Amino acid sequence: MKFKYVEYNQDILKDLKEDFETIYIFSDYFLKNSYKKGLVKNVFRGVPTILTFDEFKQNIFVTDKVILREAKRFISFYNGNKSDLKKLLGMNSYYDSIDFTDSFFKYYKELNHSMKLKVSGVQKWQERYIKHYEILKENYDRYLKNRNHILLDWIETKDNINLDFVESYKRIVFVDIVDFTPLEKELISKLEEKLEVKLILQIKPEDFDENELSIKSVTLPIMKNNIEVFEVSESMEELINLKTLTQRYPGDIFSVDYKNNRFHKIVPRHFLPPVSSVLNDTMIYRFIKTQYELVSSLEERLGKALPLFSLKNVLETVEYKVAYDVDNETMTELYNLLDQDYKYLPNDSSDKLKKIHQDLISISKFKKIEDFVDYFKQNLDLEKFYEGEYTNLFEKFYEGISLAKTSEYMLGEDGFNGCFSNGSEIYKLIIQYMNNIEIDRVDIEENVKDVVRDFKLSKGPVNKCSYFLDCSSRTLPENIRDNSIFTEHQRRENNLMTKEKNRILQKYRFYQSVLNSQTSKIFYIKNQNSGDDISPFITEILETYKIGISNNPINTEEILSIFEKSLISDPIKNNHEKDDLLPKKIEDFKDGKCTVGAYDYEMLEGCKYRFYLSKICGVEPQVKDWTKSISLKFLGIFIHAVLEEVTDKMWKNIVYKNDFYLAQDFVDEIQFKHLSFNREKIPVYMDNYFKEILVPRFSKNILKFYKELEKAYSGKKILRFESEKIKPGSREPIVDKDIKFYINGRVDFIIETDSGNLVLDFKTGKKQDKQLDFYTILLYGDETAAEKSIYNAFTGDLEKATKIELTKEILKETLTEFLNSDNYSLSSSKSTCRYCDFIEICRREF
Repeated sequence: MKFKYVEYNQDILKDLKEDFETIYIFSDYFLKNSYKKGLVKNVFRGVPTILTFDEFKQNIFVTDKVILREAKRFISFYNGNKSDLKKLLGMNSYYDSIDFTDSFFKYYKELNHSMKLKVSGVQKWQERYIKHYEILKENYDRYLKNRNHILLDWIETKDNINLDFVESYKRIVFVDIVDFTPLEKELISKLEEKLEVKLILQIKPEDFDENELSIKSVTLPIMKNNIEVFEVSESMEELINLKTLTQRYPGDIFSVDYKNNRFHKIVPRHFLPPVSSVLNDTMIYRFIKTQYELVSSLEERLGKALPLFSLKNVLETVEYKVAYDVDNETMTELYNLLDQDYKYLPNDSSDKLKKIHQDLISISKFKKIEDFVDYFKQNLDLEKFYEGEYTNLFEKFYEGISLAKTSEYMLGEDGFNGCFSNGSEIYKLIIQYMNNIEIDRVDIEENVKDVVRDFKLSKGPVNKCSYFLDCSSRTLPENIRDNSIFTEHQRRENNLMTKEKNRILQKYRFYQSVLNSQTSKIFYIKNQNSGDDISPFITEILETYKIGISNNPINTEEILSIFEKSLISDPIKNNHEKDDLLPKKIEDFKDGKCTVGAYDYEMLEGCKYRFYLSKICGVEPQVKDWTKSISLKFLGIFIHAVLEEVTDKMWKNIVYKNDFYLAQDFVDEIQFKHLSFNREKIPVYMDNYFKEILVPRFSKNILKFYKELEKAYSGKKILRFESEKIKPGSREPIVDKDIKFYINGRVDFIIETDSGNLVLDFKTGKKQDKQLDFYTILLYGDETAAEKSIYNAFTGDLEKATKIELTKEILKETLTEFLNSDNYSLSSSKSTCRYCDFIEICRREF
């Protein structure tokens, strides 16, 4: 075997001769294609045999069995081990088993490559895990054998080596492959028996173990290129500094965190996405993914009820708006339902929302993939999802479905339904097959120059200038997730890949990329909030070459100035020394009337402008306080309704018989009736809390409340025992001038006796001090005409109000002052504005 070492900053492909008796094996597609592009094209002569290492192994490790690839491997494993997976590991579905199956496949692939039948030096605690693996492997081997199947992961074994492919060649050259497993080393030995083997490596000789055919260290060479390192605090700072530098020094741009780089989405006029994209980037993929999430959110315990929050999140996406022609009217209906505390879509919703729900129910009942094909063709207008930037969008969409169907064919109808029992699970399988399918984009526009590429593509022919982005400690070295149960020592002793070896390989590839450019400019992010800091690989470069951090061409202050100029053409000047005031007009009040409730009065006292927006204009708050759980608002409405019904059914006994007796079963029955009525407003997961905690508590407190009333009013002549709603017009206006002001409201509870009156308010939250006085004035025209109490349904406490907070005179004076004022003034206390629902409309300056 021969070795050739190429220095960093030299072209590793330079001396490769075009030889038809030689097989050229490259580390990856990029290096292979770089070499292929440099060959002299001759249609009559063709090209030499040029392969990646993976392609070469596909020709060497051969089998006559049916090869299972991609998701079919996972489905096959689950189908062959369903009972044992449930018994040993408690896995009840295919999707429960995916992560475990992935680890299982990798474990035996690693064993195959280490040329060991089992791991030695196993500790006691590891034996149980190994035993589970062995039981499942034995069963699965039998399952595969009966069907003449083999996993793609497990083809590469010593027994499957077949060298027929190399018979007609004299030489084989491996280029840029710096680490071989024991199995691959065995393959090299067998190749040496038949032809000349040569390794061309871009590494220092002392960093490579020629006996083990493995990299052992990474040593930086004497500096031969120009390296600059820049520190930024976040991606926008990186973007602006990058654009500034590329304008001065054009070059290729690479990212260590290539998959998460979004420059082409932030500034699409300056950065292009890759020529090849994936289905995940398309509108149709995002639609089916969100539709699957909706299907899986259907509440089976309520007859496939549709959770409103899930629907809201989906209807706010562009994809669903396009698919179902969702307009403002539909969104307003949805928001109104949420305002009313609905948690599930009610049966009396609009036809459009019903159509969305019915489609989801239909999909949940699908039994085979063909059902989805029919749905996409007949119920979904796919043309709505057409995107001109892709050349083969729908072909690739149906390719994903076809791949999913191959799993259905493999298992048969019974086997398929055994793995995927409903439409939601089948939908997830289809999406799994569509994941990361490559699609083609239209040709790149000439006026767009920059494309951010994977940094691994920078190791070919030497570049003049290269930029390396996102080189932080979080991404370099990459944090490889290791599900293995083995320690580093065990992995090292058993010839398995170790974290340390992985780290060395990552360091080598990064240094190779940086050093294979005449000028390399490296950006790293340092941000305490995100956890980013300088990569230890960059620190080693700085210390070895004794270079410092370069000054950024654009600093943070200049970046803010750039954004200000780009976003605001002419700065908005505030020529007002005080808050703007909105004039008040008589025409603002329809028919010269204004009805004010207790909450309206509180609002008017606090901020007249807010009163104008809410009461007169009917403006809804921009920020809604919706909750997925039970809201205090709903609890208040619920307990008010229960207490009102109890009052309506008890008043005759109390007025005519002075009988306050109340049975718990009676109160429970009323509560459960209202629970049933509000079924769509209570999330299922809160059912037990409501039934086991709240209902007993409310019943106990209501019984306690009536005993308090009995104690206070037993033996007295009760004239009235009820709730009352005062309608505008049923009373004289409290202020009768240019505008007639009426007060109204619903009084929770009234007791009138021959010796006095009681006005009572039910509460589940905080009390309002002036509310009871307001109701007393409303009922009797005098704040002193009744006793006032507050009953807290949560605690069962009956609290008597001892202080008058609002008099009729103050009420009339406040309304008169408002009538006589010229404008809707803002609150005198700016602190109350900070939590106001209308702050985005008011935009008051503090």
